[in-house]
Amino acid sequence: MTLTRQVKGLAADFLDRMVPVKPLQRSQDEQHRLDRASRKMHLYFCRTCPSSIEIKRHCEKLGLRVVEKDVIRVNAYRNELVNGGGAPRVPCLRIDDEQQGRWLYSREAILDYLNQRF
Repeated sequence: MTLTRQVKGLAADFLDRMVPVKPLQRSQDEQHRLDRASRKMHLYFCRTCPSSIEIKRHCEKLGLRVVEKDVIRVNAYRNELVNGGGAPRVPCLRIDDEQQGRWLYSREAILDYLNQRF
């Protein structure tokens, strides 16, 4: 990882911790449906990855309560990521739907999915 990317990641982590995200206002019923749907999504992320922080904040902005799994802090999450998705890359969004589990790895694919679905 380059020094520039490390510094950018640390700055993004600092801003994420200091600047709260204001979620979209929804009705209570709609938010309840979103909560149930978002519990089927797992976000594998790293606090020093700018793309991971961007995806995490986007989920918060949409009012989603995805299961967040920090692969650096918990080694079991990293093992899940490698065994299930096949690659140790973050950000990764695992979606457990009726058909099968899907693993989205690219930042653009994750953002497109979230914007279309929610």
